[in-house]
Amino acid sequence: MDFRRAWLGALAPLAMLACKSDAASTPPPPDAVTFPAGFLFGTATAGFQIEKADTHTDWADWVALSPSRIKNGDTPDDGGPDALAHVDDDIALMTQMGQNAYRFSIEWGRIFPTQASFDSNTPDAAALAAYDSEIQKLQNAHITPLVTLFHWALPNWLSDVSHPNDPQGWERPETSADFTTFCSRMAQHFGGEVDWWVTLNEPLVYVTTGYIQGGSPPGVVLDATRAFDVARALARAHASCFDAIHQADTVDADGDGKAAWVSVAKHQRTFHPEDPTDQDDIDATKHVHYLWNQWFLNATIRGDWDDDIDGNYTGPNDKQGDPTLKGRMDYIGVNYYSDTLISAHRGVVIPVVNAAVIQDHLPTDRPKTDVAWDIYPEGLRSMLEEDVAPYSLPVVITENGIADRADVNRARFLAEHLYQLGWAMKDGLDVRGYFHWSLMDNFEWQNGFCPKFGFASVDPATGARTLRASGSEYEKIISSKVVKRADIDAMPAFVTTDFCP
Repeated sequence: MDFRRAWLGALAPLAMLACKSDAASTPPPPDAVTFPAGFLFGTATAGFQIEKADTHTDWADWVALSPSRIKNGDTPDDGGPDALAHVDDDIALMTQMGQNAYRFSIEWGRIFPTQASFDSNTPDAAALAAYDSEIQKLQNAHITPLVTLFHWALPNWLSDVSHPNDPQGWERPETSADFTTFCSRMAQHFGGEVDWWVTLNEPLVYVTTGYIQGGSPPGVVLDATRAFDVARALARAHASCFDAIHQADTVDADGDGKAAWVSVAKHQRTFHPEDPTDQDDIDATKHVHYLWNQWFLNATIRGDWDDDIDGNYTGPNDKQGDPTLKGRMDYIGVNYYSDTLISAHRGVVIPVVNAAVIQDHLPTDRPKTDVAWDIYPEGLRSMLEEDVAPYSLPVVITENGIADRADVNRARFLAEHLYQLGWAMKDGLDVRGYFHWSLMDNFEWQNGFCPKFGFASVDPATGARTLRASGSEYEKIISSKVVKRADIDAMPAFVTTDFCP
């Protein structure tokens, strides 16, 4: 999960904010939307958030060295899902809901816990066997695996959180080269069973939390120069990993005629000016919208490399149609959660970006989640139409979910977002799957265990899973492959619940 609160804190409340729907000028909503046979209905997780003893990672070191940065002093090994020890339980949950797909990560630092093991290509035998067993069990249950190769936790031999002022992780040139090798090895080993791949989870969120907000490794605050250097490195690392997977994975595991479907899980949001009458806020919103939703995709799909990230291609290092980047997406993986406000004047303005970004506690009349994000389902469709459809590639919703520990909003949240997705499909968007975040409650990075995104709760003492009532709504939709507007309207209205402390 890509959880983070505001990038840079809340701004002063607005006297008024226009909240007109992005979709106000569209035709009337359909009475129902349908999903085709073979559509991937699944849930998503990440290794460090659900596995225990993922100790050879920068995130493990971060938790150990900076416990005050994790809410309530939580650690993933203390009350977490311990997923590798509960594979059968988790597959039973998926089966109970009728899921036919599951997104999870293979942890680089678990497979290669030391630099020496990586250099000698001597993977940890127990780790490799655990993932082999999990994938085989998924296949036996007729659940399609979608594997993420980097979901924010780097091997600690590439990222030293005790020295944040030195180049770490993706700032080091060897990291991208080693990642390409890791991609090749994983595709060669697992390619016979895996066709669907995500190279990087939310590359720009990774950049902002690590180098702007400072809430994750390496813990740097407001260093736009380092942040943009890492963003550039990640775009090129994806392209190299894309090539490596296609070269190594030549087995069509599911018989759809394609051996490997490769993308990123790209976090996309809607953006609005804090003051819709202020031209500076309007201009800042356009700029942030481009940086967040379009820059990475322009580079890795069209090969349009905006090196100075200024919105045009006139810089000395800019290039359009770069053959080393162009065409490096087989589909577009989309993570969508909520809306965002942009201010050019108030709050902490990010250097170079020249804007402040607000993601939580928005001064709107929309209901809020437990982490104070707006519940904004119609934003999914408007974002897909504006920022994804123009690339003319298949789409997979790789994450969409809600922090809702009382489970009072999740069923309607799920139905509303699938309705908006189905509406986009009805209008011609080629969507192949939807993965809800998350299968079970997990360690939500610096926010610990308070945000509950799971269809299932987890007993911290025993690890026992209990499916929440909202899971039955997913089962119903998967079984019927239909979402009716009337059924949604009959559900309880969204309510704002107590926020996570």
